[in-house]
Amino acid sequence: MLTRVRTCVAVAAAVCAAALPTACAQPAPEPEPVVVEESVAVPKAVAPAPPGRAPVDLAALPTIDPVTVVPGLPGTDGLEQRRNDDPALGTWQTATVVRDTAGYDAVDGRPVGTVPAVTLDVPTVLPVLDQRGGWLRVLVASRGALPSQDPAQVNGRTAWIRAEDTAPSGTDWRLHLDLAARTLTIEQGEAAQTVPVIAVGAPDSPTPPVPQFVVGSQWEQPGTYTPRVLLLSSQSETIDAYDRNTGTSATAIHTTPFARTGAISNGCIRVSDEVLDLLWDKVPAGTMLTVS
Repeated sequence: MLTRVRTCVAVAAAVCAAALPTACAQPAPEPEPVVVEESVAVPKAVAPAPPGRAPVDLAALPTIDPVTVVPGLPGTDGLEQRRNDDPALGTWQTATVVRDTAGYDAVDGRPVGTVPAVTLDVPTVLPVLDQRGGWLRVLVASRGALPSQDPAQVNGRTAWIRAEDTAPSGTDWRLHLDLAARTLTIEQGEAAQTVPVIAVGAPDSPTPPVPQFVVGSQWEQPGTYTPRVLLLSSQSETIDAYDRNTGTSATAIHTTPFARTGAISNGCIRVSDEVLDLLWDKVPAGTMLTVS
């Protein structure tokens, strides 16, 4: 190869001398060839894997549920429920928790509580507000503080959980409560109907005006004041606890034997049996309710 290069240079010089004798009278000296004695091997190393998550002792964390106050839960930051990437699961994205899992205050953040697979005897299904990689930001049914401590921390609490501990799910349902008109609008896909409401929260114990969701159908006990209850994720922002059995001030959509109407409840939404029939065993857990 080196001999061929030298020959080509000599031929080129001769041609140049014949055509342009003055310009080529002093040909440039040949550059010294660069000879690579051996191949250059650059060692390659596998990039180190990201450090694994430290194991979390779920038993040492408070349970994120309606009966437990869990400080440190972040708010919603104005986020709304995500639309499902797979519309076949339902328009609005929810996550069904399949095993007890840690709830964090941020992606790869600090664990602040345990999100259970079952909440008050019903499967835990939570609205999804954000999704980043293998993380889901979900709205939870737990207070971040008592009203007497900080009313702003009572409702609208969220947690980051690992998607691997959930099953993808969704809902086509949405509910909206109009406090002034005392009506409930029920949306199921493209179909919607607006129905009357018997009672809402009183002025000193208003129905929380925050985004919230249906936790589940809780019980059916004929003969009680509220034989059928759809538990909501919100709680009163003015009363620490009006239910002595649970120590909560949980709100719900439920029937009532009382004839009085208007803004008279502790925050619950009282409806007729006919209205509750539209929801009972039909509206999926994780369905959002907005209030205005």
